[in-house]
Amino acid sequence: MQTKTLRRWNNILHRDIGYLCFGMTIIYAISGIVLNHFKSGDFLHPDYSKSYSEHTIALPKDNKVDQTYVFSVLDQLSDRGHYKSYITGEGYLQIFLNNGFIYVDLTNGQAQMEKKVTRYLIKEFNLLHYNNLKRVYTWFSDLYAVGLIILAITGLFVLRGKNGFIGRGAWLTAVGILLPALFLLFYM
Repeated sequence: MQTKTLRRWNNILHRDIGYLCFGMTIIYAISGIVLNHFKSGDFLHPDYSKSYSEHTIALPKDNKVDQTYVFSVLDQLSDRGHYKSYITGEGYLQIFLNNGFIYVDLTNGQAQMEKKVTRYLIKEFNLLHYNNLKRVYTWFSDLYAVGLIILAITGLFVLRGKNGFIGRGAWLTAVGILLPALFLLFYM
């Protein structure tokens, strides 16, 4: 009788904590995949991608490159609202934007624009994953981690018999412990 009650409460606890942890588990999983591939070089940055475009720009009158010409380039590219600063050199102009830059070859009017494009949702997921919010979120994150620990422990006892922890579950649990240990041994 007492074992049935314990099992019943174990399953209730496992089910309800699983429901509570679902949202954060999905967020951490998606963010983890992105961060894993960012670190391996598949992404240049986890929070944004880059877009590139080429344009032909009208050259300055009398070869005079000043603020007025810079704004005319920005107007031609419809990007005046993101302007930060500019520099000029021998035959080129580089305009810095809040989200990228424009490089203009002053000998032929060819321009290349590079812009950062925010990966919305992924950026917010990474913000949570890295705990950049701090303060109250740290406590929430700690509670989530405790919830995962409880889920892992109660999950061991959900099933009975040959598929439960004493049967097949023991082997799968052992493999789940050994795999991370082997990765540590292999990479250290």
